[in-house]
Amino acid sequence: MTFDVAIIGGGIAGLALANDIKDRGYSVVVIEKGNYPRHKVCGEYISMESHNYLQNICPALKQLNLPAITNFKITTGNSKAFNTPLGLGGFGVSRYLLEELLFEEAKKRGVVFLLDTKAKEVKRDNDLYTIKTGTENIFSKLVCNSSGRRSNLEVKERSEEVKGANYVGIKYHVKLKRDPNLIEIHNFPGGYCGISNIEDDKACLCYIVNSKKLNEAKNSISELEKNSLFKNKQLKKIFNEAEFLFDEPVTISGINFRIKKPVNDGSFFLGDSAGSIAPITGNGMSIGLRSASVLASLVTDHFSGKISGLQLQNSYNDFWNKEFSTRIRLSRHFQKLSEFSFLTAITINLFKAFPLLARGIIKLTHGKPF
Repeated sequence: MTFDVAIIGGGIAGLALANDIKDRGYSVVVIEKGNYPRHKVCGEYISMESHNYLQNICPALKQLNLPAITNFKITTGNSKAFNTPLGLGGFGVSRYLLEELLFEEAKKRGVVFLLDTKAKEVKRDNDLYTIKTGTENIFSKLVCNSSGRRSNLEVKERSEEVKGANYVGIKYHVKLKRDPNLIEIHNFPGGYCGISNIEDDKACLCYIVNSKKLNEAKNSISELEKNSLFKNKQLKKIFNEAEFLFDEPVTISGINFRIKKPVNDGSFFLGDSAGSIAPITGNGMSIGLRSASVLASLVTDHFSGKISGLQLQNSYNDFWNKEFSTRIRLSRHFQKLSEFSFLTAITINLFKAFPLLARGIIKLTHGKPF
């Protein structure tokens, strides 16, 4: 069978694209190496820019009482803190729940899923693609790749070489008495920890740290937390008071922040496959969702004959670079600054002296509603 669109990778961006394109009347197959539901390392905060779009492609979200996140707090190890309204703000929902709802909606719409299936090779022959898996060949008119940061289909030429640190991400779900409308960032030597509420009165506690700190702790997460995170007194208090809901944390290693070509050999990349933004300035899920929205619209224009294949590629490439490349480059600098408590303290002092500066920087991390 030949599909109109094959999507490699069924994370948030891939599932959103599958729902959107299928709703426009085209056949879609999603090739996903894993299964659902699942926990993934993620801050689980989504900007309100994506709210209407998400509800359109996943109506079940309208039935949920998800926490609105309207205020922001940042602290350092020396007890400096800064609070401000978030402006556009966002809402909290776990990756576990959001992926499951998007997956169920896609099945209802008729999207075909090949789960526990790894795409091993993509070949293009004129206007048709062949995707080789371990058991069969899949044919499609277009291929979209949302297989994450470390795809086995990665092409070296796609990415900029980024020198510097690699990072480790660690996530927990916790129960904790806290303001459900507040997102907090707590700096510690080597990284920072974010905490904000999600569904069912739970909170996502997720931190990113320079991998050197984990090496210094002999790869022990508990030692890392004692040696680094607990140097921030407010963060130590949170860990001591929280009820941890996972037996073990969810982890990911080898994180870096690269810009890649959003189009390569006729394949379209979105989500982390197109470029990873540092969580400190993040909104990574909204970047993936906005990419899906724009790509689905361009694919429709192409299939209806309004634009050529080359125009489709150029339009998506121009959109992605205009919307996101500057934000990702900027996020690298903030990521590096955030590893040092004294620099975070200087930033907090600046924010207190010039609160409009803080609001302006926060605005840069949030796009316009779509």
